[in-house]
Amino acid sequence: MTTRIKPLRTEVATRIPTLGVIEVGELAMNVHDGKFYSKTSVGNIKEIGGVGGITLQEVTNNAAITDKDITMNGSQFIFEGDIANAFETELTVLEPTGDRTISLPDTTGTAITTGNLTIDGSVGGDALASDGDALAYGIVFGG
Repeated sequence: MTTRIKPLRTEVATRIPTLGVIEVGELAMNVHDGKFYSKTSVGNIKEIGGVGGITLQEVTNNAAITDKDITMNGSQFIFEGDIANAFETELTVLEPTGDRTISLPDTTGTAITTGNLTIDGSVGGDALASDGDALAYGIVFGG
């Protein structure tokens, strides 16, 4: 007599079995995603075969390049300097009210922000803070 093996299964995209529905060593599959899962002896759900979860560190360690868009929802880029300490630079996006595009110019230099824009356009000159937004707009955009 032939024995049929029927693992736990779902056809709901991205659904992963929870700890309470799968036993240690039992197989579960997501038919939609083509992935298999099992519960380890320490109680973790682990993808079996395939690429599994990939961290950004693993991608950068392998010098991977993508030609696909990267979408970050409510996230930010955090830049740490050479010394790991309490000071970082964060690049964040305020809640958009429409589709926006910011293009970086094909040039080398220091980015000008409202915190370092100066009267003479340098990053070390007299600050524009007291001269108003109209002058800052005129220097940056030629208006």
